[in-house]
Amino acid sequence: MSTDSSENRIEEETTKGSEFLLELLDRARQDNGLELKCVLGREGRIGAAFTLLILALPTIIPMPGPFGFFLGTCLAFVAVQMLAGADRLWLPNFIGRRVLPLKVVEATISATRPWVLRFEAWLTPGRLGALTGRKARIVLALPILLLAILIALPIPFGNTLPALAIVLIAISLAERDGLMVIVAMAAFVVACIVSYHLAIAAGSAFASLI
Repeated sequence: MSTDSSENRIEEETTKGSEFLLELLDRARQDNGLELKCVLGREGRIGAAFTLLILALPTIIPMPGPFGFFLGTCLAFVAVQMLAGADRLWLPNFIGRRVLPLKVVEATISATRPWVLRFEAWLTPGRLGALTGRKARIVLALPILLLAILIALPIPFGNTLPALAIVLIAISLAERDGLMVIVAMAAFVVACIVSYHLAIAAGSAFASLI
């Protein structure tokens, strides 16, 4: 099989994010946690979609510890690679070896998979497919990078909307639905506006305490 035909096959493939989440849950239960590098095996659009999905989902739910900063940094690293047109994403070994605790994986998938299923019910594979192609992914890397920075910043309650926007981008890439990309961009705009006001409110509250 030629390289071109192989790339076309990868681009035409569609996989449901909800099914991928179940695969990850089984993997996490077998290994008592989930190494980040285990989500990086796929190429092209599917690889980008699932990497974004697993890195963004845990930040939707408020979690103790520096999860937002760590996963936001990982998402930014992935976005830079997408911006450079990389077909296969990677993480430095010291990051890829990091393990998401089983409880975090179970809580994340249990809380978010029903919503992922609802979004998937609205999708039509191949609709406005140009918006999920390789060139489109390079363009999408810019809002993903900004959203990743918002997730990494210590903005109170500021993770949820940026993470949701990235999840919508990931789902749209997984099933090649360009209309969902448009919805995700609307969510991106809303996330930026809300994050700005949350940051201003947090800054004002902090200033009043000093």
